[in-house]
Amino acid sequence: MKAVQKIKISGADVYPIIEGGKGVGVSNGRTAGAFAAAGAVGTFSGTYPNLCWESVDQPSVRRSEKTRQKRSKRLSNDAIRESIAQARIAHEVSGGQGRIHMNILWGLAGIETMIDGILSGAKGMIHGITCGAGMPYRLAELAQKHSTYFYPIVSSMRAFSILWTRSYSKVSNLLGGVVYEDPWKA
Repeated sequence: MKAVQKIKISGADVYPIIEGGKGVGVSNGRTAGAFAAAGAVGTFSGTYPNLCWESVDQPSVRRSEKTRQKRSKRLSNDAIRESIAQARIAHEVSGGQGRIHMNILWGLAGIETMIDGILSGAKGMIHGITCGAGMPYRLAELAQKHSTYFYPIVSSMRAFSILWTRSYSKVSNLLGGVVYEDPWKA
């Protein structure tokens, strides 16, 4: 059998194996770090990871805020803090090997603030961001701000063509790849 050759993903030569990203309590910093340590790509979920994983702070799932706006802000701040914690765990477990990616849902309230906060707080620890569930026009701009590769999830060539024309072509050097997800089977 022929050995698997490394390819360039998110700026580094790694095995063409991309793990994780599931936002259902499956992918975290430990799993992402283990795959990266093996020379592949590990992906942790940045979509409210505090609802699935415990960190040092152990944020409460119960929300005491009285208004929807305050609850949303609290969830956003918790997600930023917990995603940074998961990135640190992945970085430590990987020992600086492989690549660490984050998968996050574009359709979340305040998502642009969340992505900006996570990438600012985890500077140099997240090499790529996968994002879908909507039309993430500003994903390229956020990736450029933080010199991070981006991997949009699209449901059709038409959707990608619109994103490319309006945004992605301006930052094509950081477009690491495109994930196709059939909307009827995802």
